[in-house]
Amino acid sequence: MNEPTQSDSPRWRRALPWLLLATGLVAAYAHNVAEMWPRWFPAWQHRGLGLYDRLMEGESYYTHAPLVPIVSLIMAILLIRHTRIPVRRRPILGGAVLAAALLVHLAASLARVNFVSGFSILGVVAGLVLMLWGTTALRRLWFPIAFLFFMVPLPQVSIYQLNFRLKMLAADLGVGAANGIGIAAEQSSNTVLLMGGKTLTIANVCGGLRTLISLIAFGALYAYVCKLRGVWRLGLFAMSIPVAVVANAIRIVTLIIVADIWNAEVATGFFHDFSGLMVYALAFGMMFGLEHAVLSIRKAIGRPATVVPLFYGIERDPDDADQWPRMLRAAGSATGWTAAILVLVAAAGAYWLNRSVPPQWTGEIAASAVPKTLTVDGRRLRGHDLPVPREVADILETNDILLRKYIGAGRPPVSFQIVFSEDNRKGTHPPDVCLEGGGWDIVAKGAVSIAGVEGRGAVPCREIVAQKKHELRYHLYTYCCGDVYTPSFWEQQLRILLNGLLNRSASGALIEVSVPVNGDLEDARRWSGHFLAVAVPYLDRNLP
Repeated sequence: MNEPTQSDSPRWRRALPWLLLATGLVAAYAHNVAEMWPRWFPAWQHRGLGLYDRLMEGESYYTHAPLVPIVSLIMAILLIRHTRIPVRRRPILGGAVLAAALLVHLAASLARVNFVSGFSILGVVAGLVLMLWGTTALRRLWFPIAFLFFMVPLPQVSIYQLNFRLKMLAADLGVGAANGIGIAAEQSSNTVLLMGGKTLTIANVCGGLRTLISLIAFGALYAYVCKLRGVWRLGLFAMSIPVAVVANAIRIVTLIIVADIWNAEVATGFFHDFSGLMVYALAFGMMFGLEHAVLSIRKAIGRPATVVPLFYGIERDPDDADQWPRMLRAAGSATGWTAAILVLVAAAGAYWLNRSVPPQWTGEIAASAVPKTLTVDGRRLRGHDLPVPREVADILETNDILLRKYIGAGRPPVSFQIVFSEDNRKGTHPPDVCLEGGGWDIVAKGAVSIAGVEGRGAVPCREIVAQKKHELRYHLYTYCCGDVYTPSFWEQQLRILLNGLLNRSASGALIEVSVPVNGDLEDARRWSGHFLAVAVPYLDRNLP
């Protein structure tokens, strides 16, 4: 297709398609940004905090995310300014990519899978580039588009599982290095024990995941502009993962040194925040060092790398002086108007699908689902409600949480938990994630079935035996989704999703019972099962 010709239409008319496209994109993804923002900054909703605390408090692994679209935009502008990009539109191919991406966005909005909906922006932008400017433009701009990947938070379950393993790895390396330099330190799960009764807790954000995600983004950017090419460039990008782990291990060593010389309060105060900045400076230096090491090694073995300018062979020349006007005028064609209409229609659809979705479920159903006085196995138990930590409600995106301890004469106390949301699949995640993140070691786990439940016969569950130091606890849990109980987290997620699509009850809940193991695991198992068998009929009557 020929490039667009100069138009004599007023400037406002030439700008109108771009304005409509920008408006449509903002409207289509406004709900996604609204959902992602508390993931970026978990403490943002707490108005009583100062701006710094609202931005930095909470366990966020995506505080870098708002910078990602800014960096992508700057990169795109630089590429358009310095490289040759002819305008040869591909309306059919681009329209197909754009329509497919918008359909994914709408389907994900309907299913309320925010991270899939967020990732669809990559396909939307790629489709628009193809429709308005063509395949050469997409080849030039592929990296700024792909870089947007790093602003969309991954599902919480995958984040917590990965974070726990990174935290333990970084703590192992840090404690080992501290012992190597003469500091007596011992690790117990996520706690470091020092001489003089001092202890240092390795928090989640110290475990490496925050640095890992932001450093992968930096590693991708650095690999794109570095002097290496081909597989060496991919290797440098891959090294951002071990670099993040090593940098965090060094940070933990410095925290241990400060805690050993002074105390844990000093280590977890100002120095904690300062060391967080130090990690990035150290990691960036390691990335630079790795690049120069590869270049030096290749030169030493007689296979020096051929270093060429970043935009070698595709630089703009004097004949491309009107490139910006040509690219801007491209939206004034019929193809541009079609793209704008598609985006606006998708924006209206996304708004309609998301209009009834609460940002955080604030009901109070869980607290009244089970009475405070229960008779279990012939013994009368009295429940005492416990406060729900603010950060727990932030992470689960629901305030409808019951934490209750039932106490009765002659039997171990029962900790009972309900995490409920009427319309939010994110309100639950596997209990072993929280246990491991809280420093518990999983000793055993498996599937069990609780028999003798009134009105049901049996309820499928899972059990976990967890240990922290000398304390052993038995956990019994199941997931509720509508009128079905399942021991599988993923089955619950799928059932809630399908129920929402079919306009049935999309409520979901995690039901958990835990008791201390006082020498007899089988007794703890029986006692927990008896308690859950008594509680389930109340849940059947009171949970929607």
